[in-house]
Amino acid sequence: MAFSVVLEDEARTVCRLVLFTKVENAGQVRKLILAGEVEASLIKPQMVVAPFQVVVAANRAVRAQALGKMATRSLYTEVIFNLSTKKNITNALKTFGLGDEDKEVLAVVLGTEEEVEARVTKITQQISGKVVATSELASLTQEAQVRELYKVTPEELTAGSLLDAVVSRMACRDFLVL
Repeated sequence: MAFSVVLEDEARTVCRLVLFTKVENAGQVRKLILAGEVEASLIKPQMVVAPFQVVVAANRAVRAQALGKMATRSLYTEVIFNLSTKKNITNALKTFGLGDEDKEVLAVVLGTEEEVEARVTKITQQISGKVVATSELASLTQEAQVRELYKVTPEELTAGSLLDAVVSRMACRDFLVL
């Protein structure tokens, strides 16, 4: 059901993605986030092309934390921030973070294998929704919105995939202003 990968940092951080549909309590979960009671990045799956996009953002966040160079105050906010092409944290949270009325959410959980297991158990108790296979992520992606947000041209898609274009823009955020 969940997608898991070990990141490239020295601690070998585990990154697990859990996809929820039919979420009934997004507003309540947002309040828990603001209270610091959610140990996960909660992302709009409509803005995610593939799990690799989120893994790249998580890897950047973990590396920034290790270097003491995070732009945000928490690792999980940093993951959401790293999905954006812009350096505006508030904009990134609005665009990619969980909204009060969202019915689908992609949870990104980081830590050791044991920490991730415990955090996934906790987040599945906090979110009233159905856990589905991450392979269903592609069916939730709003490609037109993603192309517009990342300013991907039709010509670009003849040479590579939408995922390639999105990850390239995420990686180059510090060097380009889109």
